[in-house]
Amino acid sequence: MDTREVKFDLRTKLMLLLVVNLFLLLSHALIFELVLVFGCLLLITIDGQPKSALHFLTAFFIMLGIDQLATPHMNGFAFTLVSFLVVSLRKFLPCFILGKWILTKTEVSEFVAVMWKLRLPQTAVIPLSVIFRYFPTIKEEWTSIRAAMKMRGIHVSLEHIMVPLLMSAVNISEELSAAALCRGLDNPGVHTSLVQVKFGYHDYAVWVVTGVLAVSALVLKGVGIL
Repeated sequence: MDTREVKFDLRTKLMLLLVVNLFLLLSHALIFELVLVFGCLLLITIDGQPKSALHFLTAFFIMLGIDQLATPHMNGFAFTLVSFLVVSLRKFLPCFILGKWILTKTEVSEFVAVMWKLRLPQTAVIPLSVIFRYFPTIKEEWTSIRAAMKMRGIHVSLEHIMVPLLMSAVNISEELSAAALCRGLDNPGVHTSLVQVKFGYHDYAVWVVTGVLAVSALVLKGVGIL
């Protein structure tokens, strides 16, 4: 592994996800939305996901263009439906970006180590660790089911996808729960981990920039600019 690789701490990612959700409730100004989107895209680009950043950027500008150029020429139910979908998806795009970043760039071992570092009770650590591992596994099952259907010439249908997916979901949840218990997550003693959980200079920089942005947003909101 390249020692110069930038790797953000999971606590920084979780803090960003929480703060971005609060920011979305704070203001609906377009300039503020642009700051959040481009800030999130910058972070995932630094963390080695430039292709995902480009895809999210393209989706953002498509939704912005539909909202600014197409919806003004609509009326009635079509306007309400399109405007609601486009604006809702665009507003929550920073959360989607950060959520995908956390799921794709965080190992389960790192996630569990951070949960113990935060001194969460094991009644929360075990379900969270299972959930964290659950979604990538379900994605793999989805891909396998689609490949099997294609090989057998079966057309895409809800029945042929959902029935095996639900059966796999039940089995996977049981297997992940058993695996978590076999690794000793329910042990009430002190837990150790090979994963080092510590902040780097880039984490401190993110915390400082986020704090400055939060204070600035509150001040601008107080004077009525945002």
